[in-house]
Amino acid sequence: MSMNAEDLITFLQPHFPDALIQAANQGNKFDVRVVDISFEGKRQVQRQQAVYALVNELIARGDIHALNIQALTPEEWQQMQAEQ
Repeated sequence: MSMNAEDLITFLQPHFPDALIQAANQGNKFDVRVVDISFEGKRQVQRQQAVYALVNELIARGDIHALNIQALTPEEWQQMQAEQ
């Protein structure tokens, strides 16, 4: 079964119930943005590992070939919005 961006959002949402999750894909290459309070106080690599740990099974199965993760705190997301 091939995955799309909506499938990835649906998969991640229960793990980050209060998060803003956005995703886009081209084939089985995905970009995902997760904005969640749980990332506060964590380094970028720790944030990405938290997301990778959840999708590892999807990568192993071949549903996802490549994944680009942007993991932000709500404050960082607000700053990005203000800069645009």
